[in-house]
Amino acid sequence: MHTYIVKTHDGYLYPFAGDVSLTDEQEEAGHYRSAREASEAAQELGYKEGTYEVIALDVDDAKLNLQ
Repeated sequence: MHTYIVKTHDGYLYPFAGDVSLTDEQEEAGHYRSAREASEAAQELGYKEGTYEVIALDVDDAKLNLQ
């Protein structure tokens, strides 16, 4: 499955307690179904376009941490 994660200068977006936090570990990053959805999540946390990177990944469905 093709998903997207978000990397900022502070770390990767990470789901935590029904909200979104940050992690240094790419493997813990939250996965989004579209680049737009990932970008919107970063912007909701206050990151401006150009200050974060949306990264496309191919992952095993069983290992997903979808947002």
